[in-house]
Amino acid sequence: MPSASAIVLEYVCPLLGAIFANLMFMAPLKDVRQAVKKGTLGSLNPTPWAMMTGNCIGWIVYSYLIQNHFIFWANAPGLLISVWLNMAAAKLQYCDRISRDMRASIAGFLRENRDSLVIPKGDADAEKSEDNAPDANKPKQQHAERIRAFEHLTKTAFDIAIQKSEAQAPHEKIVVGVVAIWLTLITLISFLPLDVRQRELVVGVCVNVNISFFYGAPLSTIYSVLKTRDASSIHKPTMILNTACALFFMLFGFGVWDYVLIVPNAVGVALGALQCCLRAIVPVKEDADGACAAGGEEVRADEETASE
Repeated sequence: MPSASAIVLEYVCPLLGAIFANLMFMAPLKDVRQAVKKGTLGSLNPTPWAMMTGNCIGWIVYSYLIQNHFIFWANAPGLLISVWLNMAAAKLQYCDRISRDMRASIAGFLRENRDSLVIPKGDADAEKSEDNAPDANKPKQQHAERIRAFEHLTKTAFDIAIQKSEAQAPHEKIVVGVVAIWLTLITLISFLPLDVRQRELVVGVCVNVNISFFYGAPLSTIYSVLKTRDASSIHKPTMILNTACALFFMLFGFGVWDYVLIVPNAVGVALGALQCCLRAIVPVKEDADGACAAGGEEVRADEETASE
């Protein structure tokens, strides 16, 4: 009969790790749904979601090789969730781009046609005189000029509404790159003459690299966080759940003496602690203030773009 410590390390810890892993994967769902409703990515950092996809693929393959259900169920739901998160991120990046282009185009349109959108004083006086003298005939030339001006404004507004621009979404390139790397790796270990242990080692090393990027991905914004003195881009629930998940799987790794589990999760615990310190030291600006500040910068940028 296994000892109490063996039961805790080999069954309780991986079970808790799987639970925290799935909670970790679901942590961004609420914020992403709100972002989708608003139509903007805002301060959300989507890079960890691309790494989440690669991380889940790698651990699922590793679970197949060592036949471990805890590792499989800790990552299979996360793979499905990461697909939705990445699709939403690419869509929101596109919406942000279109929104900026639309604001810039409208600003330029109003600047170029400000005279056409204002009724001249002479026309207003003429309209008043027409009211006083209903039998007076409006000059045909003035009527024709107004029709041409209206047609020009209509055409310009139509061009703004159906802008033809590149649908840029940089996040989709990261996702495709991560998936391509894992597809290549799985293909190689499947067709090369390797035994099971060698395949476990190759996948273990690669998933170690991937999970390090996954746990450290929120730190990709560390420069901007320190520069703007705003830590809102570090998602607090994800940060806490990341650390808890890494802690339990690290203990599980010690229980089964699997360095593939020990090393990356120890790194995850260290990076999680570092993110906690960063989140505690650097203040988080209020959403409203942040939105106002960001909005002001975007409007100024749009006006500068339109004036060029």
